Amino acid sequence: MNPLLLSGFGISIEVNKAHLIIKQKDFIKDLEPHRIPYDSIIIDGHYGSISFEAMRWLSKHDVSIALLNWNGNLLSVTQPQETLNADLKMKQYEKYHDPESRLYIASQIVKQKVKSSLGLIKALSKFYDIDLTAINREIQRVDYDNINGLMMYEGRIASAYWTELSKIFNSLAKDFNFQSRKNLSYSWNMNASDPVNALLNYGYAILESMVRKDINTIGLDVSIGYLHEIAPSKHPLVYDLQELFRYVVDYSVIELLETKLKRSDFITTENYHIRLKPNTAKRLIEKIKDNFNKRYEFRNKQHTLDNIMFENVRELSRYVSGKIKTLDFRIPDIEISRNDTIDMQDKIMSIDPEKRKALKINKSTLWYQQRKIKEGKTIKLYNKTKVKIE
Repeated sequence: MNPLLLSGFGISIEVNKAHLIIKQKDFIKDLEPHRIPYDSIIIDGHYGSISFEAMRWLSKHDVSIALLNWNGNLLSVTQPQETLNADLKMKQYEKYHDPESRLYIASQIVKQKVKSSLGLIKALSKFYDIDLTAINREIQRVDYDNINGLMMYEGRIASAYWTELSKIFNSLAKDFNFQSRKNLSYSWNMNASDPVNALLNYGYAILESMVRKDINTIGLDVSIGYLHEIAPSKHPLVYDLQELFRYVVDYSVIELLETKLKRSDFITTENYHIRLKPNTAKRLIEKIKDNFNKRYEFRNKQHTLDNIMFENVRELSRYVSGKIKTLDFRIPDIEISRNDTIDMQDKIMSIDPEKRKALKINKSTLWYQQRKIKEGKTIKLYNKTKVKIE
């Protein structure tokens, strides 16, 4: 995954002598044919232009264009020519119309989403004060026999999940006043009234564009999902498969909040909605990119999470087409490479002057680390210091 973000006003994309030229004020990027390092272009701008030749150039190089709305939601996405597979689509429709098959596919989606959500919460519990009791209790309450029951089951787990995440959000950015993913005006907070929801919305829009591209490449129909209901102008299959990887966006937002964002990193519109400033959006995309480019073991080989997502979309197509008898989504739990666990923080806070001298730790270094812990900031421990404290 390597997107290029274009944000703001006066963006121009055109082709000159076979080169793609991107301009914005003093910014100029000259991209040669077959040497473009990006797999997508995200346009979060208001005024600008793109030529037909530039769109053709990007299509030939398999580079999608994701156009975001003013509030960070995905407005549209261009895709290379769709993989044509009428037989696959017909079988996809058949699975949807068979209640047993639909429930089975939907339950596998929820099963994997729950596993990934719990994996993230468990990983975060090493660094934050998290209570796993509620989410574990809801996971055990498996009592559905239809889609509505499955949705209620997933909703209870999601509620417990967001309760714990909200504790982390508010510990990192109390001034942002995150309460939930719902507000009084909308079922889901599409027009964010706080910075955390603005970050989540933006991240989910990026994820949506990625999932759409994979579905388009495989040749499934985005309008036929299994967990989410069919509705006009909706893409249920995209929403279904997004569920499998939302935890990556959630963690990316936490990582960005750990850098201590401020209110000044966001814009408040005249309708009192929140949107990201260009640099904030760029930083969030970098976090998401880094997490999707991490390598995990998958089917006895090392793959990026981005590629694992594609393979799981392919897994669904293989089940739908009848090539495999069972649907087995395989998504690794996220790995958090940090050594400042809660236990380690407690040990650092317990170091008194006498113990500091015995450990041969610099006085100012210890004071600085203890202050960061009191302020809820993340700390970085080098191996030499970590070994001493342990």
